[in-house]
Amino acid sequence: MSLVPKNHWALTKARYQRGILSGIYNNSWPANLHIQSIAPTYENLEPMMDKMSVLWHWKDQERHNEEALRKKLAQSGTALYSLRDSLEEKPEVGYALVSAPPISLKQRFWPAANDIGVLEVNNLGMFPGNEGGGRGKAYFEMIFDRHYKDNDIVYWSQHETHAPTLTRFYGEKMQMELLATDRVPDFRGSDQNDISRIHTKPPRKTGTLVSQLT
Repeated sequence: MSLVPKNHWALTKARYQRGILSGIYNNSWPANLHIQSIAPTYENLEPMMDKMSVLWHWKDQERHNEEALRKKLAQSGTALYSLRDSLEEKPEVGYALVSAPPISLKQRFWPAANDIGVLEVNNLGMFPGNEGGGRGKAYFEMIFDRHYKDNDIVYWSQHETHAPTLTRFYGEKMQMELLATDRVPDFRGSDQNDISRIHTKPPRKTGTLVSQLT
């Protein structure tokens, strides 16, 4: 059975705010780049996910089955964004889906701080042919800028499948903290039932949430 690494990343508001002051993150961007909020419906999401799945097989993940997605999209706090670049012939160059994380996720990483606001970036990706050029970081920053008003943590998981170099991007350029790494079945065709978990480091369970992650 083929297993692939699944990394769990997090960024606290405190670290983000320090990064704004030090220049790691931007809070202004080129005028051609913006995120457009669209109604979080399956009918809006499906064609964008179809584009991503041509190369990246996102729809093959169990969590992306229609029933689960419709349930997530109907939850309070879920937001769907079109990532746009007005200089492109086709301005929509990607999409992002964000929501509150499942209870199981909060219990795993932040068991002593369930009153803290956590936002999960379920998907943020550029459509095939639109990768590169630094736009991905800008769109992440736009999500941060919009959602840290109501949240203390942004969480993001990443499968090392087609783009293992993203690990360096999240860790070095985005300055996210790697909470843990799991070994999970390759969703591009392998068995989805058996999951072997390894931690790069155990989740911290003492202190406040901000001290855990900053």
